Amino acid sequence: MNPKFILVSDPKSPLAGTFVYGLVWQHKDLVQGYVKVHGGGWYLKDDARKTMTLYGSSGDFGAPQLAFLNRIPRELRDYTFFFTPSPSLPGNPLDLTEVEWF
Repeated sequence: MNPKFILVSDPKSPLAGTFVYGLVWQHKDLVQGYVKVHGGGWYLKDDARKTMTLYGSSGDFGAPQLAFLNRIPRELRDYTFFFTPSPSLPGNPLDLTEVEWF
């Protein structure tokens, strides 16, 4: 199992993307119900530093469209999110000021 994430939108709110993550074999294993997927990738969650680094691209859905990072699970509220195309490169912090924590 691998740490993967996707960004999904419900048909009722097509412009609001939800961050879905988990340990799965394939990105499509994270999809539940009828949703639009806006890409995905891999993540590195560091609980000691309270960081979540997003990187890479989904073989199933392509690169993450970070404009759809609008809703994040509440358990990640105190984490700082970063994005990098490769885990060997330093990540850029993501602005989460407009994010809804659910």
